[in-house]
Amino acid sequence: MPNSLAQGWAAPRPRLRLLELLRLPRLWIERAGRRRELMTLDAEQMRDCGLDPVVVQREATKPFWRD
Repeated sequence: MPNSLAQGWAAPRPRLRLLELLRLPRLWIERAGRRRELMTLDAEQMRDCGLDPVVVQREATKPFWRD
């Protein structure tokens, strides 16, 4: 019975990890672009979208590698 529990755990697959790492630069570029766009919004545009300026400022100033 103890072996069945151990068999339920799957080790991370190296290929999957490699694919995730290869996708990171694209994700970072997209994130940086969206944050740059947020910085261009004025107060009226934020209100139209239902966004809080404080939250927008906080999100727009995050580094690209932070989620």
